[in-house]
Amino acid sequence: MKPSGYNYAFCVPRYGAEIAGGAEALVRELAQALAFQGHSVDVLTTCAKDNRTWQNEYLAGTEVIDGVTVRRFKVDERNLDKWLAVELQIHEGRRPPIDKQIEWMEESVNSLQLYEYIFQNAGNYKAIFFAPYLFGTTFWGSQIAPKKSVLIPCLHDENYAYLEIMNVMFHKVRGCIFNSSAEKDLASRLFGDLKGGEVGMGFKLSAHKNEFSPYFSDMFPYLLYFGRKETGKNLHLLVDYFVSLKESGFCPELKLVIAGGGDITDIGREDAVQREDIIDLGFLSESEKQRLIRHSLAVCQPSVNESFSIVLMEAWELERPVIVHARCPVTREHVLESGGGLYFSSPEDFAGIIERMLKDRELCLQMGQCGRLYVERKYNRDSVMKRFENTLRVIFGDGSES
Repeated sequence: MKPSGYNYAFCVPRYGAEIAGGAEALVRELAQALAFQGHSVDVLTTCAKDNRTWQNEYLAGTEVIDGVTVRRFKVDERNLDKWLAVELQIHEGRRPPIDKQIEWMEESVNSLQLYEYIFQNAGNYKAIFFAPYLFGTTFWGSQIAPKKSVLIPCLHDENYAYLEIMNVMFHKVRGCIFNSSAEKDLASRLFGDLKGGEVGMGFKLSAHKNEFSPYFSDMFPYLLYFGRKETGKNLHLLVDYFVSLKESGFCPELKLVIAGGGDITDIGREDAVQREDIIDLGFLSESEKQRLIRHSLAVCQPSVNESFSIVLMEAWELERPVIVHARCPVTREHVLESGGGLYFSSPEDFAGIIERMLKDRELCLQMGQCGRLYVERKYNRDSVMKRFENTLRVIFGDGSES
């Protein structure tokens, strides 16, 4: 593979620095890294900004952001009644017939203008990367020029992954780029042997981790959750476990700080989130987030549906330990491999971890330092880009077009 000079495209349903989704952030980092290496990089995306409404908010057209050419196309009109009827079946664990699965994808986030662009221009690209796996832009877009199509699926062990249409998509594309070995193992279990490999996301660690001032003027210990405020991220479980711990009379000064996009009322814990020991913050700037992380007791990642978890890497960059759910293979693997945190599977586990961390701040420091070393070793940008290049060799052979 040449050191530079290829044309690449990334197709994602949303794109922009202000969009906080993990898949979007991962694609943005990879696209910018390739542009920095001298490749020509396009992002093919929609005009949507909000992943709940999918309304066209950005202007259609082309702009250059951080060396990457971003081409935006309007989202097509959707029949939400049709989509929701099938969505509820899948969410409840029922597997709709194939025709209903296809109908569900037809009413997903789609853009015929985007698909027309891919059809007309696929031959200009070495590869077109599609992320994440759940959306119409990935499902339909990847089938237009399948020999050029590479999935970055951000795959989770969830009902959607077991649909027959997903099996078709994974086998039709040229190959896959995975964010972790646990995600790759899941894909192999679901779909068999697939061309591709583990890449992950690159980080340039700050040398100024000690320069972040406390976010709060009052000093108190707090657990930090940052990310989307939704049940899909298991935030309701974290709130339940925290409230149970505090109701036992444990550490009255301990608080739970929740930061990120979305509305906390969506998790269905209206009474709990009115408590004085739960602090709900909105979307934060990067520096505000770093200040919160640096002075937290630990960063909590309760989600069981992760393919990488940027949250952990951001915590470890600032040498803070993490607490993850034992039922998430990806985050548990990170914790075990790094020594950068602990995992829980019950309210008792969770309470025991918090008690230990409050009593042994030296242990917290050691785990945070182990986490940072893990990110430096495995997820520095040079290592990630080498894995990217090696994975493309696996997918495309010697680098020649076919």
